[in-house]
Amino acid sequence: MHTKKITYQRIGTALFFGGLGFLLILPLMLLFLRSFSTESSSIFLNYVSLLAEPRTVSAIKNTIIIGIGATIISVGLGGILAFLMAYTNIKRKKLIQTMIMAQFIIPSYVITLAWSQLFQKTGVINQFLEKIRLPMVDIYTIGGIVFVLGLCNLPLVYTLTLSMFRKVPRDLEWAGRISGCTQWQTMIKINLPQVLPALIGGGILAFLAALDNFSVPAFLGISSGIPVLSTYIYEKAISFGPSAFTQAATLAVMLAIISMVGTIIQGRLIKKSSGMDSIKEDFSERILFTKTKRRILEWTIISVLGMITVIPLVSMMISSVQKYYGASFEIKNFTFSAFEFVFTNAAVASAVKNSIVFAGVACLICVFLGTAIGYLKARNNALSVKLVELGATLNYAVPGIVLALAMIFCFGKFPNVYNTSKIIIIAYVFRYLIIQIKGSATAVLTVEASLEEAALISGTGIIRRWTDVLIPLIRQPILMSSFFIFNSALTELTLSSMLSAAGTKTIGLTIFNLQQAGSYNLAATMSTVLVLLILAGYLLIWMMQRASRKKAAKQVAAEKVLTKIINPCLEE
Repeated sequence: MHTKKITYQRIGTALFFGGLGFLLILPLMLLFLRSFSTESSSIFLNYVSLLAEPRTVSAIKNTIIIGIGATIISVGLGGILAFLMAYTNIKRKKLIQTMIMAQFIIPSYVITLAWSQLFQKTGVINQFLEKIRLPMVDIYTIGGIVFVLGLCNLPLVYTLTLSMFRKVPRDLEWAGRISGCTQWQTMIKINLPQVLPALIGGGILAFLAALDNFSVPAFLGISSGIPVLSTYIYEKAISFGPSAFTQAATLAVMLAIISMVGTIIQGRLIKKSSGMDSIKEDFSERILFTKTKRRILEWTIISVLGMITVIPLVSMMISSVQKYYGASFEIKNFTFSAFEFVFTNAAVASAVKNSIVFAGVACLICVFLGTAIGYLKARNNALSVKLVELGATLNYAVPGIVLALAMIFCFGKFPNVYNTSKIIIIAYVFRYLIIQIKGSATAVLTVEASLEEAALISGTGIIRRWTDVLIPLIRQPILMSSFFIFNSALTELTLSSMLSAAGTKTIGLTIFNLQQAGSYNLAATMSTVLVLLILAGYLLIWMMQRASRKKAAKQVAAEKVLTKIINPCLEE
């Protein structure tokens, strides 16, 4: 009887997760099929007709040019910074790391808005260039999009490469030096080939992120007539013509195919470098500069990062308190009326509330569902669980604009879902579920299965096993994954730009609409408030982690004291 019960439970679990996996894949399947929907006998008519349009060719060409250009910037800056941080004896590394990761923490549309405020025609930089008779910088160009995207994706390359630089064994370096190579020859001939797969993998990831990014080309390209595939799909979808959604689906499939090919190549490169996974990171300094050279280098890095991180944000914050866009830097032109509007306007308050609620609900669903799937993946990894993981991975791998369109095709026939908050929450869950699955699975793998078996033998039920054994041990990684999901959903723009209705607008979409409408000061004000909220959230997490570490240190110290007291007593 007990065996039958277990069998039924396993069948029920397999059916549930198998169905969930199918549901996760279904929107992309419907999108793919819609791209071949045509009244003609040729199923490829949509692709042929779209590729014959000059604007489509221009969008594809711009997408590739911008993707490659942004990747070169990300790989160049990210690789150099990772090398200097991993090997040199520069100080203030925590400050430098924070400034690098700021590009990742702050939403790309806020960074774009900050740069556009800095390089406005009546701004300090362009006015100075005009005075010295140099051409003004126009950021609303392909070059401007490439530059901003390159900076936004820099942390992806930096993070992947930094870890791999530290994992290169010093024994290999010493062997090179013994063979007669100088230190720099050793770095080029030995260290660089070891790190190259991670560097290329980071470059591909940066390229995919550039393809996925909607906000930067939307903020800088739509007004200046520079189409890329993501914004072109958006234009087709909102045009509401007789074949608008079919054409958008066709473009989305093109973009998804490019993204999936890049993802597969990156996955193979990661497998190629997986031989170094078991090697522990070496944090020792390998290149020692003299005091003077070290100071010059570290302050050069801080200055450059300050110019690309701090100065644009400061410029945006100054714009938020100016009476009108492009006002001169004088006391009489400063006002807090924009902040008053942001804090008292009903539409803004609704957008903030929507973003918090949508992100919170999606985050909770991802935590419970992702942790359950992650647990099953870590313990038995059944076929149904693999199907769920595949569906969740695909939804994260494809660009956000593609997933948004797929959600419309899948849930558009359900009036109680489409054009409501439900479709946005579902889209967030579909998009970010894999983050929680990966984080929870990794956390569960650190817990010995014998602890659960001991609890089971002692008669502990499944709920008690989770509350008393598993949750205390995996709580920290789960919370970190959930915070990343909440922050990503809170500041998200791509999905909400396609799925939001009149009463479901979000923070990102409100800022986008303000910018497109020419209300640059109000957009800057909302962005300033959002940046401060994000920084406050990360500060809170840091304080909680610090308090947790202090508590753990006190507990260890108390145990040592107790051991010193007990041991003599036991000896007597």
